Amino acid sequence: MMLLPRHFRNDSPLRKRWIMGASVGLVTGTLALSTLWQRGYTQSFTEQEISTYAAAVMAIEEIRPQAYADISDLMTIANEDVTRYDLRCLSASGLATLPRTVRSQVRRLLVNYCNDAKEIVEEAGLTAQLFNSNTVTQRQDEALTEQIQLEIAKL
Repeated sequence: MMLLPRHFRNDSPLRKRWIMGASVGLVTGTLALSTLWQRGYTQSFTEQEISTYAAAVMAIEEIRPQAYADISDLMTIANEDVTRYDLRCLSASGLATLPRTVRSQVRRLLVNYCNDAKEIVEEAGLTAQLFNSNTVTQRQDEALTEQIQLEIAKL
């Protein structure tokens, strides 16, 4: 999962289409909040569930770029490439491999982001487990992904 470069405008059509791939979690060497549980399950979703999930994704997207930028800036100062590290919310292994000079600062930023994202998900009426499961499911179901993207476009 790639992260949105800082130069995209909030109202960019490309950003709205791309947002599903960007904001749903802290994943594989980049910031993307998901993967507490890596298995989705086959399920049909109501319009309300899709709307709730899309709203949570959008709210997380509002905080993700700043968290990524802050962590990336710290890593740049330490002459490190942020994309080389596994910085997911529940991946302690990624933090252990960080240089000591930035480890505690990155941990603080990552924990704050993850806690904020979890709070957003819960305020939307979802659990972290359900949000992550929905994330995995939408990655495997093109029709669901399209429904979610349409809902995001409405927001």
